[in-house]
Amino acid sequence: MSSPPPRSTQPPEPPGPVAPGDGRGSYRDQIVGVRVQPHDATPMTKADAGEVTRKMRRQNLSQRTRVEIPTLRVVAGRDMLSYIALHNAEEIVIGRDDNADLILTDVLVSRRHARVIVGDDMSITVHDLGSTNGTSVNGQAVERSLLRPGEHLEIGGVSLRLEMLSLEEIEHLSNVVMRLKQQNRDPLTGLLTRSWLEEELPLLMDRSQRTRSSVSCIFFDIDHFKQVNDRFGHHVGDEVLVGVARLLLYGVRDNDPVVRYGGEELVMFLDHADEAHAKEVAERIRRDVQGHDWSRTAAGLKVTISAGVAQWGVACGGDGRVAVLDRESARDWLGRADACLFDAKHAGRNRVVAATLTAR
Repeated sequence: MSSPPPRSTQPPEPPGPVAPGDGRGSYRDQIVGVRVQPHDATPMTKADAGEVTRKMRRQNLSQRTRVEIPTLRVVAGRDMLSYIALHNAEEIVIGRDDNADLILTDVLVSRRHARVIVGDDMSITVHDLGSTNGTSVNGQAVERSLLRPGEHLEIGGVSLRLEMLSLEEIEHLSNVVMRLKQQNRDPLTGLLTRSWLEEELPLLMDRSQRTRSSVSCIFFDIDHFKQVNDRFGHHVGDEVLVGVARLLLYGVRDNDPVVRYGGEELVMFLDHADEAHAKEVAERIRRDVQGHDWSRTAAGLKVTISAGVAQWGVACGGDGRVAVLDRESARDWLGRADACLFDAKHAGRNRVVAATLTAR
């Protein structure tokens, strides 16, 4: 088993981009790596009973084991997806202080709020450092407590979860966090701004045309967002926008652009993805948003999204047959995806409508 990497702000060298449907695993596997569990030998049949040597299933060594590293990850609020990987025999400090190992920006977090100690046996203990708003594990206030995988740690007003992540998952998480810190980003969500549509989208379309590769876009809209603002307040509405934006970024490849189009409407572009693959991605993200624990943001809060999908240059004709559109403009392409989003919302919300794959 490989030893865990040193805790560093620099992620390992990322692999090259992988196109969906190229035989190297599902789209989700390409994003966060394959969860491979150890395999035992194949069970012995009656025919094998007289054999001295037991037949074993042949596999690559890399497929037999999965390196997992305990990782504290923020699951709600403005710092959502901030994380730190934990290694044996180390101590880390969580707080608002610039010198903290895991820096949280929430005002309810003290400068040096809590210390996490990892033992030689990888036992993990959290110690409150006399913080103003306290430390809790699974909703119970603590001064000192063991922390186990899957349990929630509350630091002031920030909720974290201890997870066991693979090296591939940590690498992807690191890349997402770096994307959020890049320049020319929407100040609230960390997504690209609409200027990307004018400056970079034409280049993406030109490259797709030259290489004869598919490219699709997905429009997302948060369902009943006004009701969220009215019931819970605009500060919760902002946190919902931040949370959905991060779930979108976490759910796609590192090079897939995600743009805040306006208000609660977001749009992503999937290079080397036809409409069928894009619809699969949209459905998975829709399920991720619906299944997210939004009660960590506000008690009683539930959030769903609707989505519209369209592949550039491919549409349904008047007779219902799929037609290829020569020289389709970006405006018309986005307009078709937006029309699908409109249909999804009017069909009951919390669903995905694709331009050529769904009867409209």
